[in-house]
Amino acid sequence: MKSRSSELAVGVLVILFGLALFFLAMKVSGLSGSTLSKSYEMTATFDNVNGLKERAKVTMSGVTVGRVEYIDLDPVTRLAKVTFELDGNKTTFNPTQLQTVEQNALEELHYSDDYQHANATKQKVMEQQLLSNMKSITNIDQDAYIMVATNGLLGEKYLKIVPGGGLNYIKRGGVISNTQGTMDLEDLIGKFITGMSGKSSTGTAAETKTASEPSQTADPQTSFTQ
Repeated sequence: MKSRSSELAVGVLVILFGLALFFLAMKVSGLSGSTLSKSYEMTATFDNVNGLKERAKVTMSGVTVGRVEYIDLDPVTRLAKVTFELDGNKTTFNPTQLQTVEQNALEELHYSDDYQHANATKQKVMEQQLLSNMKSITNIDQDAYIMVATNGLLGEKYLKIVPGGGLNYIKRGGVISNTQGTMDLEDLIGKFITGMSGKSSTGTAAETKTASEPSQTADPQTSFTQ
């Protein structure tokens, strides 16, 4: 009886340990199991996504704002196309913020040459079109870029959005054009070796050139007599 109780206790501990590891892995990957609020999809194209996996986290300014949904290969460009889902509550403006952004955009429109040279009717149409387009914008500006980053030196790969500070914003379902793919450790080592080899070759060439030049001696002092 005592032996069965010990086996049961060990079994419970093993299950609890497994659950703890599972939740720890979810926490580290940025996927705590919670669903994204008011989510929407965006895409980006990379030259290399080696190590990036579906369901990897997407961050902006260190905050998890989404996850990778699909990773495909574009048959035409032969580049990796990544589709990721973003949390609408974290990557869009609230009504008050959107009103401020719209006001700033209208002011910028009023100073544009096209607006100033248009008649009143055309100006009204331009304003309405601008406000209509801004209903679906995100808080990710068009100058932002997205890169494949790594947790630590050899950790999991994830997507990192770096804001650019611009005032023109990407729409929901749009594309982040500025990208930076995976930088493999082998590539870094190769570039380092290539750089060191280049420096070594330059130094050797300079030494060879110096050695091949004839030595110059000072001319003996010449005296002139009248």
